[in-house]
Amino acid sequence: MKKLLTLLALMGLAVAPQAQVTLGDKIAEAEAGWIVGIWEADLDGNKVSLSFNWAIKDHVLAFHFKGNNSESYSLIALNAETDEVEQTGYDNKGKKSKGSWGPKDDMPMLTLTRKDDNGNDSTMGVAFRRIDQNNIELQIFPVDADGTVADFSEFSFEMNRVKSKK
Repeated sequence: MKKLLTLLALMGLAVAPQAQVTLGDKIAEAEAGWIVGIWEADLDGNKVSLSFNWAIKDHVLAFHFKGNNSESYSLIALNAETDEVEQTGYDNKGKKSKGSWGPKDDMPMLTLTRKDDNGNDSTMGVAFRRIDQNNIELQIFPVDADGTVADFSEFSFEMNRVKSKK
């Protein structure tokens, strides 16, 4: 009887619902929690800002990009069906962008696709490298028609963390 109860208990554990992995879990696993916050850079006199803030704690990140003549908002979430981290957004011209997050060497990287002004798909890779607590480097990688990200970035720049106003 004791063996039967043990077997039933083990079977119950095997079919018990497992805790759903969250975006927060994925970010913690990648040791990339430092990306959450507001970042700014000055590129040849043009202010560029990025922000990553939790829209739904541990499940959905809101991403906002603002440059000289462009602005976009996106949501980043873990697709429970595919276990992929996905991003979907729109810019100030109404153009939709879609992307996926994954590693590039030891950096988190967004592979982002949107339509260019001629209606053709344009894809780039944007990797984020932590320099220290208050500074990151963005590396922009070309992506070929097959979706392969180049080995080397074609452009990079540093951004500074913006201190939160309290």
